[in-house]
Amino acid sequence: TAYEIPKRDWSSDVCSSDLILFITRDDLIKRTPFGGNIQPEKLIPHVKTAQDKHMLPILGTVLFEYLQQIIAANTVSGIYEELLDDYIKDTLVHYTAVEALPFLSYTFANSGVVRNVGEVSQAPTKVEIDFLLDKELQSAQFYAQRLRDFLIAKSTQIPQYYQATGDAREVYPNRGVQYYTGWNI
Repeated sequence: TAYEIPKRDWSSDVCSSDLILFITRDDLIKRTPFGGNIQPEKLIPHVKTAQDKHMLPILGTVLFEYLQQIIAANTVSGIYEELLDDYIKDTLVHYTAVEALPFLSYTFANSGVVRNVGEVSQAPTKVEIDFLLDKELQSAQFYAQRLRDFLIAKSTQIPQYYQATGDAREVYPNRGVQYYTGWNI
């Protein structure tokens, strides 16, 4: 099946041509504990932050921008569809949860920051929020390593992963591999 452009799933109020997301609202609903309980406009900034902060260093600038281009052109297929659907989505939804959880009970308004507590609900403690953050971070890190392993294994089919443009502002992929080369005598 052809990859659906994620920005079509979000409210038109918050979409712009430069906001190309690797996940959809449905991905967050189906793959996180959020379900359909959170307004999409509250999650989009966190998706963008997670995508830039966590996915860009994993993918590197060349592959990251290539994926955005093929999503915008609606030409995702083959190995790139597998990469997005089976690896990037799982990683990004959990990093989005990590970025969003601390902010979900707050509303930022002209009058300041307001904490939202429903009539019959009870706000979780900081310890409970920290526990949820830790669980989501563990899931995100698991899926991130799985993504890196896939990219390394399929690097001949995904040449953008090892490409560089020579631009000093470019982010090179963090492959999560530590090499040690000791002295050879």
